[in-house]
Amino acid sequence: MLVNRHDITHYIPQRNPIVMVHELVSANDEQASTTFTIESGNVFLSNGYFAEPGLIENIAQTAAVQAGYHCIQNKIPVPIGYIAAVKNLKILNLPKENSTISTRVKVTNRVLDVTVIEGIVEQNGKLLCSCEMRIFTKPN
Repeated sequence: MLVNRHDITHYIPQRNPIVMVHELVSANDEQASTTFTIESGNVFLSNGYFAEPGLIENIAQTAAVQAGYHCIQNKIPVPIGYIAAVKNLKILNLPKENSTISTRVKVTNRVLDVTVIEGIVEQNGKLLCSCEMRIFTKPN
């Protein structure tokens, strides 16, 4: 593990109750993986399940922590990112409250201030969600 739950907000701009990643498991310039435990009281819980917007935010924050980790390791300012577009979104299942999900992102393209990533969310080896996301970044 590269970053634990207590330090994760050093790498992302989000703050509770909107933090949707707990641990940065691995990262390099092009990809990252995180884990997140869906606890009682999460703002994206609906009828005991982590709703679709939470899955999308979890993918976006995995991309954010990858970028933040890379920038801090290279002693450069961490940019602020905004979801510009979500494409080819597939949601196969919603995870239950009090369960843990694993998320991976891979950078597929960078053009000017836009980064394109592929993201997948899994639980116990089963695919829950996948998408392509375009993230617009600006200097912080």
